[in-house]
Amino acid sequence: MINSENLYQLWQYLHQNPELSFKEHHTTQFIARTLKNWGITFRRFKNLETGGYADVGSGGPVVAYRAEIDALPIEENPAHSVISHNRGVMHACGHDYHTTIGLGLLKYFSEKPQKTGGRLRVIFQPGEEAAPGGAEKVLAENIWQDVKGILTVHTQPQTPVGTFSLFRGAVQASSTSVKILLKGPGGHTSRPFESVDLINVAGQYITQLQSYVKQKTDVRDAVAFAFGSINGGETHNIIPDKIFLWGTLRTLDNEVLARCLKHIQHFSSSFAKLFDIQIDVQFPTICPAVINDANLVRKFYDFMQEQNLEQQIQMPEKPSMGSDDFSFYLKKAPGLYLIMGGGGKGALHSPDLEMDQALIDSALEVLSGFISYLFKETPIKTEKKT
Repeated sequence: MINSENLYQLWQYLHQNPELSFKEHHTTQFIARTLKNWGITFRRFKNLETGGYADVGSGGPVVAYRAEIDALPIEENPAHSVISHNRGVMHACGHDYHTTIGLGLLKYFSEKPQKTGGRLRVIFQPGEEAAPGGAEKVLAENIWQDVKGILTVHTQPQTPVGTFSLFRGAVQASSTSVKILLKGPGGHTSRPFESVDLINVAGQYITQLQSYVKQKTDVRDAVAFAFGSINGGETHNIIPDKIFLWGTLRTLDNEVLARCLKHIQHFSSSFAKLFDIQIDVQFPTICPAVINDANLVRKFYDFMQEQNLEQQIQMPEKPSMGSDDFSFYLKKAPGLYLIMGGGGKGALHSPDLEMDQALIDSALEVLSGFISYLFKETPIKTEKKT
């Protein structure tokens, strides 16, 4: 039987030994070793060097839980009571907690077969912080045939332990990397009329492109489009022949995303003809928005009501404009993404992040109950848009 002290020890090891995206070799070995000691088989992914999955239960539907296992290149605040032993690397996004919760769920259901009317599959995903992340490669694994629903949680230090933020619809935005190359003839600043003043043109392009995308988008649809990098030219008296732009497009609706990508391509083609230059537009990474399944949202709320825990539910109106590659799994099964109270201090992705270990017990109590509820309530049907 697993208890809070055992869970805390698991979390402590994970927090003290963080590893960067797709380099989580020791983390993967630790997960495999822990599960082997519990008599649970851990299976490695075929398309990835790190991560894997484990099942408990038999027959019936499969309900999956996704746990990210990677950390961030951040130097942790040395004043923390438990700190990273891997200098310059820190679990600054709660993935150590998410992994501990996944281990705890496997242990719980392996010891309580009477609670299992199906199979629980915990996916230990590498590389969530990378772009592209690990979810796309996990999607290619042959593990989705019987999955009827997939869950995940994300800790939030600013909300109290025990609370769960439940979003109707969008939870996290899409995130598309936008790389643009402007090419012109170049020339000398003493004779700009013989070339194209590409820096001036690039400035016009940026402002007009952003205005065009905004003008072509319904004002009721959230779109964030900004450039974070511009690079061109090496000296003061030579007009460059190339300007590189790199930005990000974010939306809360995947159909809006598709339209915005077309707008960028259309505008760029027209602008290039007007100024007699070449514009190459690429979208090297496209991470869709995380959209909660309406039926799973209702089921979670109904479960919490049955347990007299509805006071622990928060229903935020505004989703995050951040992103999470959990969205790729929604191509295979309906999903539910919950924001869980961490009761801590500091911000996510900061060296000061520190959360209350009590969140582990809170998460296991609610998630183990909800997964049992889903086994009894299957089949899980995805609500179609009308």
